[in-house]
Amino acid sequence: MKTPISFSNQTDGLDSGESYLIRPIQLDDRDGIIGLFNHLSPDSRYMRFAHAISKLPDAFLDDILHLDYKKEMALVAVMPNQTGIEEIVGISRYVTPPNQNTCEFSLSVSDDRTTHGIGTHLMLDLIACAKENGLEEMLGYVLSKNLKMLHLVSELGFQISNPDEDPDFKIVKLKL
Repeated sequence: MKTPISFSNQTDGLDSGESYLIRPIQLDDRDGIIGLFNHLSPDSRYMRFAHAISKLPDAFLDDILHLDYKKEMALVAVMPNQTGIEEIVGISRYVTPPNQNTCEFSLSVSDDRTTHGIGTHLMLDLIACAKENGLEEMLGYVLSKNLKMLHLVSELGFQISNPDEDPDFKIVKLKL
């Protein structure tokens, strides 16, 4: 399984003309991931994690930073902050259950950077990685009231269905 080397700069949608880079997550991104989480409103945290959460668990951080590239990938969108230091403004990730060709994705973008195309680019690059790694389907579980995410995945071609067992969630699937 290949890991991506680099991704191109993206400037689409940023009113200020700033650019951001999408790249694979790195071991030293722990503080950046915590910073991104701290830039999410309580509502955004709830939409991402499906419950109230005020701090990222250490086990979650360890898991996301130590990837098994045979079955998972995490990409971050980074841009310089006011002091010129790289800041993580978004993250997308997929994980693959053992012995399956399906992966489950997640996506978070800093509240002050939503609606600028960063989430779309993160998802497009994540989908490309999944295809390159021979996966056949990407899926996600999205809260029914997370209209922004449902709109995004619909624009990317995901099929949206209602699971019988839980009306609070939608299942979104994309054949790769």
